Amino acid sequence: MTEDGTGQAGPMQGRLTRIARGLRPGRGVFGADATPPGGLVHLRQIGEDNRTVLEMRVRALATSAYLGEREALCRVLGRYKMFVDTRDRGLASHLMLDGYWEIWLTRFLARAVQPGMACVDVGANLGYYALLMADLVGPRGRVLAVEPNPAIARLLRSNLDVNGFSTRAEVRPMALGDGSLARARLAIPVGEPKNAALLPPEAGAGAAGGVEVVEVPVAAFDALDTGLPRIDLVKIDAEGAEDAILRGMAATLRRDRPILVLEFNPARPYDGHAVLAALLEIYGAMQELDIERGLRSCSAEAVMAATDREDRLLVFGDAARLEAAGAP
Repeated sequence: MTEDGTGQAGPMQGRLTRIARGLRPGRGVFGADATPPGGLVHLRQIGEDNRTVLEMRVRALATSAYLGEREALCRVLGRYKMFVDTRDRGLASHLMLDGYWEIWLTRFLARAVQPGMACVDVGANLGYYALLMADLVGPRGRVLAVEPNPAIARLLRSNLDVNGFSTRAEVRPMALGDGSLARARLAIPVGEPKNAALLPPEAGAGAAGGVEVVEVPVAAFDALDTGLPRIDLVKIDAEGAEDAILRGMAATLRRDRPILVLEFNPARPYDGHAVLAALLEIYGAMQELDIERGLRSCSAEAVMAATDREDRLLVFGDAARLEAAGAP
């Protein structure tokens, strides 16, 4: 008899039972596809493990070493080495102590990306997702990591190189846009480089306190010589530049209809209705990647009507390709 007196496992007991099953020898953690105790996390476990089990395993392997000059080397996702700036409070602090970031998106990509794919990570930052993609696509695949912040792009290139992915992953140190600008100013909040954003041309020349401003090159994705015959997956996290980026890669999206993962916020200073309408014209439907429930259907009206003004992860792509990747 359980504590609720029903004779059935309650929600908490059921969850603990599922975790325990995942920890048994031969069931995921120590199964045939897993590394032995004391080893690193197996690539397949990132997509297949129960979320709680994966977080526990990655945290247990998380470690970091200070290298001096405000730089540290840490282990993330229980298998990759990453150089980080120790002044980075928004992302590096989580990678150094927990070893992961946005585990729901991490697990989705681990299921969606397949060997031989060509993936584009727009706003790649330190390369957390680019590393995972490069591992998943294998030696026959390609990853294009786009990052406009010069200091972060340097660390991104080092992270791909130290993990042995420099032959299958390329860093483009630039911003993407619609092709109307060749250069733009990037505002980088001190301690929060993941929130760096392009300034509009009409913005004043002065920088606010706690913000560094640098000039960066800008190009439309459709105009880039990528050497890739097709694109299979695109992730965009661009802090308000999504509208221009999508206009500049519209031809690629129409041609290849890649899986598209888009960080979207209805409070951004552009016409969100128009952005979603253009994407729905190409894809026909969209889903939202929910933190707890995985992929779920949503409408443009519901997204734009949201009043919490929180960032959302919208996913576009062929339903059959997304079904297996979207489990919670």
